[in-house]
Amino acid sequence: MIDRLDAELSQPDEHEARARRIVEKMATALQASLMIRHSPSAVADAFCATRLGDDGGSGTYGNLPAGLDQHAIVERARMAPSPGAFDAGL
Repeated sequence: MIDRLDAELSQPDEHEARARRIVEKMATALQASLMIRHSPSAVADAFCATRLGDDGGSGTYGNLPAGLDQHAIVERARMAPSPGAFDAGL
């Protein structure tokens, strides 16, 4: 990712034409750094694999590469039952 961003920035004559792509890559790199620092490793790994991979991120929703801890991601996303939910049949 950093190499691709560096390549984009190494062509100053084309910065204006590529501004959106450059900013998108910078934002994705920032997001990845925040995910790595503040998210569980399974979530950060999935984010990085889907956005920073060699293919540049496929952009296809739900397209996860093999080897990610998908179970941990799903368990993290599950909502804890609220008090009394079992009594109400929820």
